Amino acid sequence: MSLLLAVCDDRNMQAQLIDDYEAELQDAGIGTYRTRLSHKRPSLKAALTELVEQEPALQTGNPAVVTVLNAGELLGVRLTEEKSEQEKFFFSLQWTREALLQFDFPIVLWLPDDVATRLAQRAPDFWSWRSGVFEFAAAPPDVVVALPDALQPLHMSEAAEITNTDSQIPITDLEQQIVTLEAHLPESPLLATLYTELGNFYGRTYRYRQALEIFKRSLEIAKKNNNLFGQAVSLKNIGDALSDCGRSQQAIDFYKQALILHQRLKNSDGEGDLLTSLGLAHEALGQYQQARSFYQESLKVSKHIGSRKLEAAALSNLANVCFWIGEYRDAIKLHQSSLNIEREIGNFLGEATSLGNLGTVYQALEQYEQAFQYFEKNLEISQEIGDVRGEARSLVNIGNTYIQLDQHQRAVASYQKALEISRQLGDRMGEALSLGGLGHVYAGLGQHEQAIAFYKQQLAIAQEIGDRRGKAHALFNQADMLAELCERTEARSHYEAAKVIFSDLGLQDLVERCEVSIQALED
Repeated sequence: MSLLLAVCDDRNMQAQLIDDYEAELQDAGIGTYRTRLSHKRPSLKAALTELVEQEPALQTGNPAVVTVLNAGELLGVRLTEEKSEQEKFFFSLQWTREALLQFDFPIVLWLPDDVATRLAQRAPDFWSWRSGVFEFAAAPPDVVVALPDALQPLHMSEAAEITNTDSQIPITDLEQQIVTLEAHLPESPLLATLYTELGNFYGRTYRYRQALEIFKRSLEIAKKNNNLFGQAVSLKNIGDALSDCGRSQQAIDFYKQALILHQRLKNSDGEGDLLTSLGLAHEALGQYQQARSFYQESLKVSKHIGSRKLEAAALSNLANVCFWIGEYRDAIKLHQSSLNIEREIGNFLGEATSLGNLGTVYQALEQYEQAFQYFEKNLEISQEIGDVRGEARSLVNIGNTYIQLDQHQRAVASYQKALEISRQLGDRMGEALSLGGLGHVYAGLGQHEQAIAFYKQQLAIAQEIGDRRGKAHALFNQADMLAELCERTEARSHYEAAKVIFSDLGLQDLVERCEVSIQALED
């Protein structure tokens, strides 16, 4: 038996290739047959068995080639059953070599790139004895290309769905697949997909430096294969990793390169996503007018392509800019508009986020009871949809509100619960936020040494994950406590260290806060 895997994301190209090789085979007197994987019973063996029963010619031993289709149509998400259609398919492939030996004709199994990646990871035994893998390039640059599911730039709801699933590929398996392909097929485009998934794993676990190096490798492969779309994806991923490390200025350069490629590919979805990323990077640098400009462009794109989800995100981001520059009433109107859209399209995670954002605005307006109500609704939805990470963030916001209401014990309880959840998830960023919140509680109670202990833990995590902004805030908070303890020399050192980082990040208002605090030490 000869088992060949054909990997292609372009359906038109796939159809043409199949027609071409079947025509050549028929001219050579070789029979050609097609079968499709069933949604009810997604099994390669079952599909071939049914075909043989229907085609007597396949039972005679005459030369023939069978093409197997529909793998890309199998659902990758679970509905009412324990396993998704894809999971059932992958499971059916493991340890089936002997069962498939009964078929004495060559088999060509067509797969999209993302399904091929998952197959290699979930059915390694099957992958190890296939006769060959043939990968076909994507459509030329002047064609609008849709990004494969596995590489979709993640919106918030999709990110939560993927990172919360219990069917994550073990990282060791992913790394082993990369080692195998590097050794045997170093030019394989599939490598870029595997590296992207590995980089995403590092990003989800807050190992941004490792993610950055992995995404750079993915970019190299995409360039070697002249894959413009893959280059755009990798450039954005590099930008995201840099942003997560607090290097937003460098991220902007990569986002701009990715934006140019998406515009060249006429990919409006990618363009809208990159405009959002550029806005976020400028917002992180405190460059709010530039951020607003990019968000407005993203809003235009969302309306042009009819994406209500992107429109809601753009409105929410514009609201955040209003928040930072003190236009709180405008921020509320925009967040409310975003909330209305999220409810209209049934995006519960987006709804929860909008509610949390509204709570933050009301908190800034010192309307703490109203803020608390929004945070409570945010928490309720997060719990209902199983967004555990969102639940932890909600608890941090609730803890912040309790501090403002001088309900310190309740604040401690909220932060501790958030801390527990974050540690269970391995969410180091969430852990740092919770520790910082606990530090604020004890600072407010005048228990400066205990506050310092929590801020030190926050600082250690920020350094570990490369969160420069978080590091600067932790240093500043420690400096405040040291100043209260009359440890002026050490306090000054911490303020200076925080000032350097804030300056590097372009956060001039925070630089000025450091300078004011340093001057206060001299008075």
